[in-house]
Formats: sequence, C-alpha cells, structure tokens
Amino acid sequence: MFMYLLLLPILIGFPMGGLAQFTDKGDKVEVEKGIKLCSNIAMETAKGSLDPRRVSWRVTSKMRSNGTQTVAAFVHEKIYDSKSGDTRSKESLYQEDYATFFKRDPEHKGMLLMISPQDGRVEAIVEVCKKKN
Repeated sequence: MFMYLLLLPILIGFPMGGLAQFTDKGDKVEVEKGIKLCSNIAMETAKGSLDPRRVSWRVTSKMRSNGTQTVAAFVHEKIYDSKSGDTRSKESLYQEDYATFFKRDPEHKGMLLMISPQDGRVEAIVEVCKKKN
C-alpha cells in the first residue's frame, strides 16, 4: 500500500512534465512551437501606454542553432458594425515570420524578453496568452 502512495504522485506528475512550454538552453529560452504569446496589459499601462496595442505573437519554429526562433505578429482590433450595432474582435497578421531570441525576464517571474538579433534591444516583454472565457 505504501508503494502505491509513492507511485501515485509520480504517475500523476509525469504527464505534466511533457507540457513544458519554455525550455532553458543556456542563457536563452526555447518556446514550444505554436505557443501564443501576449504582452502584459497591466505592465504596458504602467509604462505609460494610454491605449496599449493588443499585439500577440505566435511562435512558428523550433530554436535554430544560433538560438533564434521565428514568430509572427498579430494585431487585435475591435470592429464596430454600424448596421447591427455589434462589436467584434478581429485578428490581423501584422508582421509575417521574423527571428527573435527569447530570454527569461529577471524582474518578472513567468515572463520572457523578446530580443532583436540585429541590435540586442528588447522588443517586448511577453507571457503565454491567457484563455478568454
């Protein structure tokens, strides 16, 4: 009986290990292909953005040998239909695949820095998008 109590947490925890979305590779982080990343609206507002743009990124490649990954940027817009009076959200491709590095943000737990491989500047501070109900 004691063995079953020890084995049960291992069996329950084992499948969760396969769901890792971020993998540290030295000082860089590999983000699983297909993950959708969003900027943190609270942080954007705190930085002074009056109307933070709703931009998200989808990781479209695995990490290459140089540490970069490809992402596609999307803009989320609210569109008002004057005939029906309805407002709906629309996602549009903003920028097709481009390369970036990911590193963990040392100041914000669970967030990543998107870093330009051209000049090393931080392009965005991102996190995995939260599901909308």
